[in-house]
Amino acid sequence: MRAFPRNLAVLAALLALASVALASPATGTRMVKIRSKVTIQSHSLVFHGKVRSSNSGCREGRKVKLKRVVSGGPDQVVGRDSSDSRGRWRITPQGSAGISLGHFYARVRLSSQGAAGTIFVCRADRSRTVGAGS
Repeated sequence: MRAFPRNLAVLAALLALASVALASPATGTRMVKIRSKVTIQSHSLVFHGKVRSSNSGCREGRKVKLKRVVSGGPDQVVGRDSSDSRGRWRITPQGSAGISLGHFYARVRLSSQGAAGTIFVCRADRSRTVGAGS
């Protein structure tokens, strides 16, 4: 996982704005929903992709989880990353038991940011499912 000090500062500022927006009266609050799309590719046992959106605030700093499909049970999280300023993410799962034969997908969570009576909601998305090394 990559650590970006600038992203932490941006996240702290967004959280502060969101808490102010949530503490203000609900009247006059407008919610703007913005579509997000997460893509996935794999080369050997390295998975990567992009978070795409018409709004740059919905590309950078998004939390991406790589999940392995498990039949008959909940899918297993095998790695996490945050998207960079261009929306790119990269995950190399730890351990190799079942990784080379598995099927995987990426998931980006919903996130919201608020300021001046408007809450911007970056929608969640799930990528297509791929095999390792596809």
